[in-house]
Amino acid sequence: MSESNLNPYLPDNAKVFADSRQLAEQLVAEIVEIANQAIEEKSAFHFITAGGTTPNLCYQLLSALPQSATDWSKWQIYMGDERVLPLADPERNSQALLVHWLQGSLIPEQNRHFIEVEQGAETAAYAYACKIFSVDEFDLALVGMGEDGHTASLFPGHNESDLVTPINCTPADAKGFNCAPIIIDKHSPKPPAERVSLNYISFSKSRLLIKLVTGAGKNHALKQWLVDKQPLPIALLKGRQNKLYVDQAAVS
Repeated sequence: MSESNLNPYLPDNAKVFADSRQLAEQLVAEIVEIANQAIEEKSAFHFITAGGTTPNLCYQLLSALPQSATDWSKWQIYMGDERVLPLADPERNSQALLVHWLQGSLIPEQNRHFIEVEQGAETAAYAYACKIFSVDEFDLALVGMGEDGHTASLFPGHNESDLVTPINCTPADAKGFNCAPIIIDKHSPKPPAERVSLNYISFSKSRLLIKLVTGAGKNHALKQWLVDKQPLPIALLKGRQNKLYVDQAAVS
């Protein structure tokens, strides 16, 4: 049973869904609407995807959409973080994206921007940072939350100044960034120990950032964030506009 009813503490930008299925269905509808608007405005949709298990149902529903739902060739897919594991390891976030959505999608392979950690964390992070530098603005970012309040691979107590940034990623390389957009955490408290992640600055370039929190196991961290006002990574992460999607199990 969850330890606290958090409904009274939810911010104005929060929406509560009966269950994770209802949340995913609404989220997919919103993703497609945002994508089509971005494509109409600038002929491209730049989308940062979330890792972990929370968004998998959303990805499955995206894979079931008809070809006519959107111009899939205009979608540009990015990753919020990746776990440093072998290429086909099922625990990699890229594998979840492929299995639940992308392997059967019409999104061109060249539009799927994975963090290729099989090359080594530093090499992959530098290559990915160069891709991130080339994007002026992300139309949408999705992030989940772990039971400790982490999001992407940004963990409580792990200050960015103590983490590794890719070699030669300098402000001179950046378009609107004042630091490297990527961090490497070699001492993650959750396995695997080594991870590559976008940082707070990168996520702040999102036109809309949606935080996804589902399941009773997230209630304690949600309380720490919303009631106790602890500076958890999920609390600190912000886009230009922000929404919180939760299911009833997480807040009851």
